[in-house]
Amino acid sequence: MEIISNILQKPETDNEILFIGNTEDEISFVNSKIKLFGEGNRLIIERGAEFKDATLSFNGSNSLIIIGKSKRNATIRVNVWNDNTFFLGRNYSFNGAARFILSEQKNLFIGDDNMFSTGVVVRLADPHLIYDGTTRKRINPTKSVYLGDHIWIGQDVMILKGVEVGTGSILGAKSLVAKSLPSNVAAAGSPARVVRKNVFWARPSVHAYTEKETAQSQKFPDGRFVYTSKGSTAKHFAKIEEQLSTATSVEEKTDILTPYLDVISKNRFFLPVPPERKKSFLDRIFSKGSKK
Repeated sequence: MEIISNILQKPETDNEILFIGNTEDEISFVNSKIKLFGEGNRLIIERGAEFKDATLSFNGSNSLIIIGKSKRNATIRVNVWNDNTFFLGRNYSFNGAARFILSEQKNLFIGDDNMFSTGVVVRLADPHLIYDGTTRKRINPTKSVYLGDHIWIGQDVMILKGVEVGTGSILGAKSLVAKSLPSNVAAAGSPARVVRKNVFWARPSVHAYTEKETAQSQKFPDGRFVYTSKGSTAKHFAKIEEQLSTATSVEEKTDILTPYLDVISKNRFFLPVPPERKKSFLDRIFSKGSKK
């Protein structure tokens, strides 16, 4: 095992730490460390990133971590194992340590301008094995997680395997997110469900607002955080997942993911609200009976 606390230190083992971006931007690495247990791993950091109380753990081999730049600290605990890929875009913020736990060759992708409160956990596995009692077949496969751009993730939220969250949504405090969510919705609860559609959020904190600032905040000036299908790619996350699953090296995965540091389309990760399921005749009968 090798532990690196100086970001400019070159690994002595068969692992890579690479820097990309503007050579005039510096990387801040305060009270942070990189743990290297395996080999063939690659860490890519965009210059301008600022780490504080962060731990990046490569517990296995041939995994890739890419972290974009932000003016706010990356206070994160990332655990990758074998053939995992972790991508964190630009302009993120963390109000406390967030834990990202990857497993079984799967991927965690996080877009641009996401806001994490304290105590957030994202995990891709259960992680212990569960089998069907009759067939003896495993029934809990590990699955990748994809989070779009400009998502507000509240305090103590846990996001589980297989989840996709569309750009612009809000995950309420202490939510357990076990199913995918579309864009511009607010979801809350355990398990989380959509509590409001067609909403958006903005970064300014109201804690220290004056009466004047509160009055000014009652109407937002434009629709910059309302997302639509214009310029989006249908099933974009599934296409990224397919590319990563067929890639045979960290070099290929690097080429697939680094272009996503640039936001070319505002709506790139838009996920539409699915159409409401029409109630069957029996559904209508039972729903009427429940109201009596």
